[in-house]
Amino acid sequence: MPKQVRLRRGTTVQHATFVGADGEVTFDTTKKALVLHDGVTPGGKPLEGFLVLDPGSPMLQQVINTCVIIAGGDGDSDSLRVNLRSQFNGPVAMDDYLAARRLIIQQETVAYAASLALNFNSYGVKRISLTGNLSLSVVNQLNNQNLLVRLDADASTRNLTFPAGWRWLGSAAPANIAANKVALLRLWSFGTEETDIVAHYLVEP
Repeated sequence: MPKQVRLRRGTTVQHATFVGADGEVTFDTTKKALVLHDGVTPGGKPLEGFLVLDPGSPMLQQVINTCVIIAGGDGDSDSLRVNLRSQFNGPVAMDDYLAARRLIIQQETVAYAASLALNFNSYGVKRISLTGNLSLSVVNQLNNQNLLVRLDADASTRNLTFPAGWRWLGSAAPANIAANKVALLRLWSFGTEETDIVAHYLVEP
């Protein structure tokens, strides 16, 4: 029979006050992890939190609680490739060219109120069903952000009001939307001031 080597072992509670010799390795039976010791630190340093490349199930979630920088790849090859659907719960900043075959932008339905502040730091596509006149503004705007807003009018013509500093493309700011019409409002932010917002409005005939 081959010889079997066993490390000293103990639970996480037992490790908490244990000071191992410098360079000693023990086994935490609670965490099922190796622990490195330096002869000084109680509890040592558990070797846990590593990503498992093949955990046995593609649906198993593994959490990384720190920033990740991928330095591989070059101008002709990818640094990161994700084969299936991905979800980003915050803004995505792009410093270079983006070539997307299909990019799904999450949307939200914004509950109607006479005065609404659209949040640039939430969903990039928003839908508002109008049941009255609407005054729009924005919050949390930064440089290089955009929003797409769908406006659905009800059975009445509804007045529209926008911040005076916005810059409009193609036509002046619309004063109203006719009954039962659908409109798209596209907003681009190039800074943090009202005058940094560029707007474009399209409405069905």
